[in-house]
Amino acid sequence: MRVRLFFGLFLLLTLFVGCQNIVKSGGNSDEMKFERLFSWNVPKNEEDYERCSQAGVTDIVVHNQRQYDLALKYGMTPYWRCFLPVGPHPQVMTPEEEKHFAYINGQDIDKKAPDRMKEIHRRRREKKHRYGGEQEAPLDTLNNTRIPCFASDTDLSLSKQKLDDLLKDVPPDNKGMFLDFFGYMNHHGCYCEGCLARYKHYLEEHNLEDSSKNKDEFYRQQLLDYYDDIIGYIKSKHPDYKIVAHFYPDFRPDHLYGNRTKVDFCGQTVAWYFKWPAPKIKQYTKYVTEHAKDYYPFAEGIPFVGLNTDASSSLGFKTPAELEQELKVILAAGGRTLMVCDGRGIIEPGYFEVFRKYCTK
Repeated sequence: MRVRLFFGLFLLLTLFVGCQNIVKSGGNSDEMKFERLFSWNVPKNEEDYERCSQAGVTDIVVHNQRQYDLALKYGMTPYWRCFLPVGPHPQVMTPEEEKHFAYINGQDIDKKAPDRMKEIHRRRREKKHRYGGEQEAPLDTLNNTRIPCFASDTDLSLSKQKLDDLLKDVPPDNKGMFLDFFGYMNHHGCYCEGCLARYKHYLEEHNLEDSSKNKDEFYRQQLLDYYDDIIGYIKSKHPDYKIVAHFYPDFRPDHLYGNRTKVDFCGQTVAWYFKWPAPKIKQYTKYVTEHAKDYYPFAEGIPFVGLNTDASSSLGFKTPAELEQELKVILAAGGRTLMVCDGRGIIEPGYFEVFRKYCTK
């Protein structure tokens, strides 16, 4: 009797330890699924909205009432529009950065030239341009987009005006808003007269010397202040809104600074459009998810994945199989919520099946 009792207790203990080990290891990534999928970009028609829902999309940005209604119809949470930074003038870069910007955008090429885009893509590959993601070359900038100097928006007067305009016809049951392009064109900072004067004052106020470290901290603080000021203004009008952001473009001195802001759903890149090695995806995912609440207890860290399905573009391309491997790494590292851009790729053949496998609601 004692032997059987001992053996039974031994089996129970073995099962308990085994279950604990499975929990600690995260389980089998083939069996795990994302509980929530945030999608950037707006579907073209009702059929695409239905297909997004079937792929597992739960949260999506919309820009008008019809899109809002379609998202609700197919069981997704819509977020009313996306706010981009505003300022009195564009950010200022160094002459070398401006030269690079002009080159990768083909500003010297006749706009009517038949092979203009082909040459632009060649230049971007040549310069290892990363479309606002982490740099691989010593020098890189955004392409096409000139971000305004948001730090020079005195008292947020321009930003508040734009926000008021975006939200003037918001549906009464809207849940929140998206934010994007809060960053620097050159991945470092803006060198306009106003920013340089503020940097000088920052050094004097804190009794600091001019150094790369102090400059990086100053420009990061400008980002943090703008994020929190914009969020504060939105929530002063709509206290229950949830704010969704992708931290883009990359801030080179601190790639994963997003958890320092008051963003509710903090999308930080763990796998860019260009293929990253699995160990890096794992490392970034663990940081994004495990350190989400280091500064604010309400924040949720969301692994962001860049997806381009056009193999002819100079923007990084992934096959459905390569995407699947990335998702499995993210799941195994603890990711349970996912953010994807370009969201249109979610419903393309081959990719749709991958998302449906790992993100089905």
